[in-house]
Amino acid sequence: MTEPRSAAFRPLPHATTTTGDPRLCGVEIEFGGMTEIGAAEVTQRLLGGTIDETGPRHLILRDSEIGDVGIELDTALRKADMAVVNAGLDMARGLVPVEIISAPLDTDGMERLDALRDALRQAGATGSRDGVLLGFGIHLNPAVVAPDDPVTLSTILAYGLLEDWMRAHWDLDGTRRLLPFVDPWPRRLVDDLVAEAPEDLTALRRIYARHTHSRNHGLDLMPLFAHADPDGFAEDFPSPGKTSARPTFHFRLPDCRIDEPAWSLAEPWEMWRKVECAAGDKALMGCLRTAWRINRDKWMNGRSDWVRTVSEILEETAKEAGA
Repeated sequence: MTEPRSAAFRPLPHATTTTGDPRLCGVEIEFGGMTEIGAAEVTQRLLGGTIDETGPRHLILRDSEIGDVGIELDTALRKADMAVVNAGLDMARGLVPVEIISAPLDTDGMERLDALRDALRQAGATGSRDGVLLGFGIHLNPAVVAPDDPVTLSTILAYGLLEDWMRAHWDLDGTRRLLPFVDPWPRRLVDDLVAEAPEDLTALRRIYARHTHSRNHGLDLMPLFAHADPDGFAEDFPSPGKTSARPTFHFRLPDCRIDEPAWSLAEPWEMWRKVECAAGDKALMGCLRTAWRINRDKWMNGRSDWVRTVSEILEETAKEAGA
């Protein structure tokens, strides 16, 4: 029997880093409806490898087709090897997700991971819309071209300008809107990014630090800041919590809809790809920056007004591109 082909993943606009390495992307998938060992067994059947139980509710599938894959209960409490905590976690399984964490992948690896997504769905995995107070998400960790590269800086600004539109366009789950895991960037942060046009990541980091010290945003820049300048990061964010420094974006916005047959990992991938494509379109970015200033000067305008403005700009840009 021929295995069905998973969703296609179109390449990012910039396929390599400044050193010539491919821009790989790590993925984190949060879901309910399964235990860690159940998810690990499904993953092993599809991708091969050896299951290694490395701690309470934490397993690693080693040497699979897509490298090592972590499977764990997504809570700090899993590390507490106490009977009362374990009993509580068992009772809370409906709300606390299992998380699959991939190694950095190319687009072929993403397709194999998407095949796993479908296998988990068939095995009973549930997503963020399966009930109230779930809020399960997908995290993408695409490598940056380089921390100080203009592409990186433009991509960060593009996210700030497109975030409200993306939340509306992709119909972000209501629970994820309410829970404090993917809060919108403060509007004054975007104001300053537009007004000050930082020339390097250090300047951008200092602007960011004026407005938020939280990682709980749709785009978390803390890992990138920590990688690029550990000392500067420690100075600007003295209490950052647990942050793994790495030269990647940490895109946390998308829902996990793993139990919906028509959904695939290509959808969050396209969300991110939209940001990078916009960042590389100088005319579009100029229109968005100008429109942002005008919109913010109208004190009655809110986020919904900005969503309509972005939709109009994107529609006009698409028409001009097709002309």
